[in-house]
Amino acid sequence: MPWDSHLAVSKTIELITNRGMVRIRSYCPPDFLGSLEFDEGIGVLPGYRSMIRDIQGLVEVARDRNSNVVIAYAGGRIVGYIAFSNPSPLGRWGREGGGVLYELGAIEVSRGWRRFGIASEMVRLALDNDFLENKIVFYTGFSWHWDLEWSGLSKLQYRKMVVKLFQPHGFKPYYTTEPNINLDFVNIFMARIGSRVSEEERERFMGMLLGED
Repeated sequence: MPWDSHLAVSKTIELITNRGMVRIRSYCPPDFLGSLEFDEGIGVLPGYRSMIRDIQGLVEVARDRNSNVVIAYAGGRIVGYIAFSNPSPLGRWGREGGGVLYELGAIEVSRGWRRFGIASEMVRLALDNDFLENKIVFYTGFSWHWDLEWSGLSKLQYRKMVVKLFQPHGFKPYYTTEPNINLDFVNIFMARIGSRVSEEERERFMGMLLGED
């Protein structure tokens, strides 16, 4: 389905870093994304592969009218991104979520732009959206997507960093029986339950975590 602005209230903020100013923009349309390029610290690198490896992959996400692609960019290069969308109907969360669940499917900051607070600012801008008060936003963190080589962190240390990133924005870790999460004990499932989500939907979500019908 083509990109549509029915949910989109695009916002832009500026962040001053040690490498200069970065603009962070939400609800980026495909044509704008297509005019940029990825920074060299995003893509297929020794010991690490980005979840979204090229501009076209980000453009495809943005074409979905229910998506929200948030980027950080400087000098025509994307140095960070977050991709939100409805979960796949083939998986547990899309199949049973009843339209309430909304997935933070990918987040990354280019290797040369990390530790400047870009990820936190992207998350903050993305969640500054009244639409999400009707949603349960979830994130699945898989250790095989973590850049352990560059960070120098162990899996457990990286997990703690992920929790530290999302907790200030209302996310909490939840236990789930979802098989892929349980392939590695450090994998994590986090969610933020919007203030207008009904008690019935909350209870249904808790049942979904445990694989209950």
